[in-house]
Amino acid sequence: MIIYGIHPVVEALESQASQIDRIWITRGRANSRLKKIIQLAKAKDISVQFESVGVIQRKAAADNHQGVVARIGLTRYTDLEAVLKDDPELLLLLDGVEDPQNLGGLLRTAEAVGVEGIFIPARRSCGLTPTVVKASAGAVMHQKVVRVGNLVQTLECLKERGFWVVGLDMKGKNSFQDVGTDVPLAVVVGGEHRGLRQLVRQHCDFLISLPMQGKISSLNLSVAAGVLLYQIMFARWRKRERACPRQRSTAIPP
Repeated sequence: MIIYGIHPVVEALESQASQIDRIWITRGRANSRLKKIIQLAKAKDISVQFESVGVIQRKAAADNHQGVVARIGLTRYTDLEAVLKDDPELLLLLDGVEDPQNLGGLLRTAEAVGVEGIFIPARRSCGLTPTVVKASAGAVMHQKVVRVGNLVQTLECLKERGFWVVGLDMKGKNSFQDVGTDVPLAVVVGGEHRGLRQLVRQHCDFLISLPMQGKISSLNLSVAAGVLLYQIMFARWRKRERACPRQRSTAIPP
């Protein structure tokens, strides 16, 4: 796979799961971020070549390469059992997300809030492309991504393993307050055009809609998913705080 952009290349260099074998940098460009890439590559004995802008552009096949391209041997997909063996508490399942920018944004948010596994269908869904890696700012390098043949069967398996399934749906009748966040949760997000499919919707324990006070009826799917995932994270933080309140010192600071 060819990846491009400063953040994705840095994340790949720092990740234990990726294998970069060569990096190309635009000749004559010099800034602290590119120097960091050169230093990381040198420490890992990875070849760095300096090429013209035209060569870099052709290798990236995109305009927003930021002057750096890398070739990476990347086996990013894992399997269900590899995710479940670590007893995860929060998973994200994507039902037909086709836009690579949306998928990259979801991966970036999921990594930020501590999602421990992401599931995407093998068909009618975007996979892990260079554009997705770039849009995720390299966050995909730190995540377990599973590509599944049947999302409904995956949901059934997760429910058997103790997960409660929360679907994000603009027609959902539940609010976030209906969901207990002290149990393992699997959040399901639908695609750009059709949302959650009917069969997937039927396998959800909760269907949550976000309150909308403006004049538009819905949010971009990656934004909506981010709102829900952060609500879950904050709710769990608050429960931990109540269970183990911090010891407050009465000493007067110097």
